[in-house]
Amino acid sequence: MFAPTLAAMSALKMVLFSKHDIPLFCFIKILRVQLLFKHRFYSIWVVPKLHHRTFVIMDSNQFPSNLPSPLQKLPIEGMDLWMKRDDLIHPIISGNKWRKLKGFFREIDRSKTIITFGGAYSNHLPAAALAAKLHEMKIIGIVRGEELNSKSNRFLKYCSEHGMELYFISRSEYRALRERNWQIGDELVQNIPNHPIVLPEGGAGGHTIEGCAEIWHEIKKECSPDHLIISSGTGATVLGILSAMSQNEKTKVHVISAVRGAEHEMNSVCTYAEAKGIAVNWVNESFGGFGKTTPELLEESEKFQSQTGIQLDRNYNAKLWFWLKNHPPQGKVVWLNTGGF
Repeated sequence: MFAPTLAAMSALKMVLFSKHDIPLFCFIKILRVQLLFKHRFYSIWVVPKLHHRTFVIMDSNQFPSNLPSPLQKLPIEGMDLWMKRDDLIHPIISGNKWRKLKGFFREIDRSKTIITFGGAYSNHLPAAALAAKLHEMKIIGIVRGEELNSKSNRFLKYCSEHGMELYFISRSEYRALRERNWQIGDELVQNIPNHPIVLPEGGAGGHTIEGCAEIWHEIKKECSPDHLIISSGTGATVLGILSAMSQNEKTKVHVISAVRGAEHEMNSVCTYAEAKGIAVNWVNESFGGFGKTTPELLEESEKFQSQTGIQLDRNYNAKLWFWLKNHPPQGKVVWLNTGGF
């Protein structure tokens, strides 16, 4: 029934609109995605081709999204593996970034300036840059690494192109900021407006717990997995999910850290999980640190994409897959794809 409809939509797109008619061209693609989502029948290849301008033309009072994100069975031999496709929520504000930011932008005073933080390969910074643009707010990004500039990589270039004012500081200054809970002084950034709104590294905050708790509620409506596997940076997404889990929840949570030396994050997550009687397996980053990779990691990621049609970001989910492939748990496994830029 749906095949003729999809074929007709594709033909209509090619006949009526050129690829340069961005709003109309992308609107047809949005229709296609929403139709498939509604009937739980997915065409995954469409989503990576969606341009962010598809969403910019929409009402900036709301975060455009495809929810609930689908739970997709993966064709991995020998594993009962399912992927929670939060990467399909939005092309840029994807996965856990959307979950974290929606509550933040729902509550803030839009006349204020936002100050947020991240590293050279932060997924949070591009997501925050676009979210601020959608809400017509000024945003400043404090970036770890004084040797960097707005053209150092595609992450930073995207932020700059979408209106984020970037300041680059040393790693020692960045550590000091983290230690004092992101309270910034005039010695780092000049001409900060009075009473700026601080959005912590990774989008962490009270709104994060609420937004990420929804992930577990959506999963539980469809299944009760034996294992839930999540890639982690600040640990905020994991804490949000744990907050939604029942006391003594039987699902074991595996956390694959994308950050080297995340002892504080590990202790926070494991302490909270222990208090709720939930088993957690924390796996430390083993590729040299955040943003680091190896030829072997990239090769496995490419094989996965060839097998499933799903592209993995190298900072988070590629590392998760590398661990999962070599340590497959027994039973029903749900992998939260947190998206990535």
